[in-house]
Amino acid sequence: MPLFLNEVWLGDIKPGLIEEAVTFFGNLSVGTKPDNLPPDLRMIAGPWLSAEEAKVMFIFEIDDPSTMFDAYAERVVSGLFARRKLTLLSGWDQMKAYTDRVASA
Repeated sequence: MPLFLNEVWLGDIKPGLIEEAVTFFGNLSVGTKPDNLPPDLRMIAGPWLSAEEAKVMFIFEIDDPSTMFDAYAERVVSGLFARRKLTLLSGWDQMKAYTDRVASA
């Protein structure tokens, strides 16, 4: 299943929002998730909090990340999330296979 790095910038930093973020990501890290998250979403690593900005990062696997739209939109509207960036992760063996193929051409 594809792996993604998810970087989530938190909304207005207030004590209530931080508490909500800690609860949400803590629950997600142990497999407890809201009903509007897809059943095949699974956190693989993290969450980690950035020391430089109000950002939480974690790695998850999911077949189709577009199925998370409702859950993401709900958290933006609530003020929990300001924005996010998803990065598809590829294994190092894929890079090695590519360089081997290019080098032999």
